[in-house]
Amino acid sequence: MSEINGKRGVLARAFDILGCFTGGVRERSVADICAVTDLPPATVHRMLATLSEHGAIERTGRGRYRLGPRLWRLGHGVPDIRLLRDCARPALVDLHASTRLPVALATREGDRLHIIDKIAGRGTVQVWEQLGTPVLDEHPAGVVLLAWSGDPDRRPASRPLRGGEQFAWRQQLAEVRRLGLAHSPTGAQHTSPLVWAAAPVFSDDQSVSTCVMIGGRRGEHPPVSLGRLARTTARDISTALRNSADDDTPLTRTHA
Repeated sequence: MSEINGKRGVLARAFDILGCFTGGVRERSVADICAVTDLPPATVHRMLATLSEHGAIERTGRGRYRLGPRLWRLGHGVPDIRLLRDCARPALVDLHASTRLPVALATREGDRLHIIDKIAGRGTVQVWEQLGTPVLDEHPAGVVLLAWSGDPDRRPASRPLRGGEQFAWRQQLAEVRRLGLAHSPTGAQHTSPLVWAAAPVFSDDQSVSTCVMIGGRRGEHPPVSLGRLARTTARDISTALRNSADDDTPLTRTHA
């Protein structure tokens, strides 16, 4: 039993280290990994050596580490993920081509937003760095995922919600479900230069685990208009997923 528990412990530590590279983080130092995982340096060095040996991690020329190509190949081999990306990528490309704005497919990882795939020009790299991995209720894409979650009343927030706030939160999610989209708040009191909008992607069983998101500049791109674009693209992807069993059904491309 102790040997089994030890193996489980090693596996858990390996996933803790691999998890350090989510959210768009390209590279980490040993010190970074120790700080994030709370593991001792000796353990991190040993785990990195093993993960590198199997191609899950690779060391860069600057003495830092990044995810290895074997994980990429394994991830792309998961049937559901491959199907989702095959159905979503053409629609995302069309949306980006017609708007020249950053677009992405997003899901949730715990209580935070996680980008699965993104389409953007070289000039929008900073957009993704600024986005990071926000708590779900802090971003329209996260709100969309929460609105269609199994427990929509639960709000991942930094503090408990009072009675009146909980009621307002339920109303907000109901409105998101009615409109089929969510977007950044408008009004003079909101000064962030970036605005976002998102819409749900429905799988063939009508569940929602991903959404389409699109970003723009405040004052130049109305959030409601961005939301409608995201909704149209999300519906295209949802239709493609429903029709995926029929090889003769082409993916609709409405943004070309």
